[in-house]
Amino acid sequence: MKDLIHSYTEWLKQKINYKEINGYYEVTTPFVNHINDQIQFYLKRDDRDRILMTDDGDTINNLEMAGVDISTPARQKELQTILNGFGVMLKGSELTIMATPATFPMRKHNFIQAMLSVDDLFIVASPKVESFFLEDVTNFLQQNNIRFSPNIILQGKSSFQHKFDFLIPASGQAPERIIKAVASPRKQNIIAQLFAFEDTKQARNNKGIVILNDLEKEIAPEILQAIDEYGIYDFSWKKRMELLRELAA
Repeated sequence: MKDLIHSYTEWLKQKINYKEINGYYEVTTPFVNHINDQIQFYLKRDDRDRILMTDDGDTINNLEMAGVDISTPARQKELQTILNGFGVMLKGSELTIMATPATFPMRKHNFIQAMLSVDDLFIVASPKVESFFLEDVTNFLQQNNIRFSPNIILQGKSSFQHKFDFLIPASGQAPERIIKAVASPRKQNIIAQLFAFEDTKQARNNKGIVILNDLEKEIAPEILQAIDEYGIYDFSWKKRMELLRELAA
């Protein structure tokens, strides 16, 4: 597992590229958005040695071009919940975050996670989707009297902070369980989540669960294989009733 985490961090180092443009540094990441473009953001250091990170409005603009109406109250609330969880600010249509040289690695990590999470709102462009997947999972837990804490941020062994959708505390029958509800199970999303699970497990010895939205599309076998190799429990949303025993313990 240590080798897997090391290979992931080395992959990030090799695949993240920087280029100076008009006083800013353009950062190109290996992660892609819903239109298969590599996610980019921009850095600029001010005269107080603070570092501004901004996506220049690309994340939200791409959603709007795809037909996602981000201005509705429910989606504005969901957007703000995502941004608050990662400490990211919304200025107009720009996602921004400030860092110091000391906090830059963690803030950059959080900023990339925030852009990926906001881009996942693309799923609501489908007319078949009646509500957000996270809301559906929350309602499912509440209706079945599962005790949980939502929107939890935990620090992993690497000192990076990771956001999880739910935490179920340990009991006499089961260890602490941390849960991610993945509305759009794509390869790059799963890679980032697996690192978060493994990093946190090494620090807290908990159990990772990922709930996958397979209502519209079957999950690719390679995604399920990757999850299994990391010892994470994956659950199909179609078969969610089979998850109850695991959550209620």
